[in-house]
Amino acid sequence: MSSVGAGASDVRDWTIAMYWASDNNLDEYTDYFVQMWIDQLTNRDDIAMCVFIDRLYLPANVSTLTEDGWQEVQSYDEVNSSSPETLASFLEYALTEPSLASENFMLMVQDHGNGYLGLCSDEGLPDSDLAKVWMSIDDLGVGVRKALDATDKSIDIISLDCCTLGTVEIAYELRGTASYLVASELGVPFDGQNYMALLSGLSENPDIAPLDLACKMVDDYEAWYSAPLHTLPALYPYMQDFASLSVIDLGAMDELADAFTAFKEAVIPKDNSLGKYMKTAAVSADVSLWMNNMGTWFYPDILVMFSTLGDSIRESHPEVASACDRVVDAADVAILYDWASWRMRGLVTGLSVFVSPSIGIFEVYWDLSERAYDSVGLDFVEQTGWDLVLKEYFYTVKQYGDPVAMASR
Repeated sequence: MSSVGAGASDVRDWTIAMYWASDNNLDEYTDYFVQMWIDQLTNRDDIAMCVFIDRLYLPANVSTLTEDGWQEVQSYDEVNSSSPETLASFLEYALTEPSLASENFMLMVQDHGNGYLGLCSDEGLPDSDLAKVWMSIDDLGVGVRKALDATDKSIDIISLDCCTLGTVEIAYELRGTASYLVASELGVPFDGQNYMALLSGLSENPDIAPLDLACKMVDDYEAWYSAPLHTLPALYPYMQDFASLSVIDLGAMDELADAFTAFKEAVIPKDNSLGKYMKTAAVSADVSLWMNNMGTWFYPDILVMFSTLGDSIRESHPEVASACDRVVDAADVAILYDWASWRMRGLVTGLSVFVSPSIGIFEVYWDLSERAYDSVGLDFVEQTGWDLVLKEYFYTVKQYGDPVAMASR
């Protein structure tokens, strides 16, 4: 990729690198959002955008929005936006292009998301590449780290504008890549994050600090999805208040993983008397079970699940209750700021974790790629052994048999 013109002579306050992976049914909104960015980013001396767009029927390209206007700097015939190589190449360009040099840097990724299963669904790939249609969470980390290693640069905020990526698995995978993660535990409506407020706000206050900007993004999200119907130019107003967003301290992920490890050690080997408490706590903290929010994930809220479990077993299992408290304390430190709609009834507090209600969900048999939770390269699983807890307490052995025996078939 090559530079666009002379660029700015001074270092900017912020550069936003937007990875817009819309080679799927979201592409119909691309032109709408590009025009919004152009209209709302009025201070282009202090703020710049670098945008990768992979479209369904048009060539992919990289464009910049600076004081020189919207300019395409690179075009591709076909590219796999689900590939970590594509993400790394784009991010490396955005981090090193002289005209985009800035004090602060944010990576935003927009597309479909499905928890630990991945993000960035590239449906325009040839049939031979359909197995690569999703970028795994492991590959997300690989792509970001490859760009950081190649450039020796840093990222302040990673914002994932995709469904159900506000999970500990994703946050732990991204530890050390940025200071803060902005993501949602829930489904993200088609309007996505509040780009109007983000870009107009940065135009007015370009020297805002990274944490303040991350928290403002949550406030702006609340403002957009709490507004009365028809007061904002929303794409789908009927689902506007089923939303949440949080700011996660990626520097706090190691302590949270250690707390999960300690919990695993407290409950393994299996104690049958804990079973009903574990399942009740998980169900009570899983918003999808009562809301059926698209119905494809099972991610109980960490604070709600482990607070409920700890309180229910404090007298009968004090050591396990203590381990629950450690998870709650560590999660509370990691969740710096959050908002969720009143419709969530307090069940969404900023960060969730995968819990499988059955072997079918654990193994993802409904997903043709058979991406089992313990086989997709999640650092969190390797570090904590959380998959062992799921197999012992949530694997529904009575229905499907001994998982160890099944694995040996």
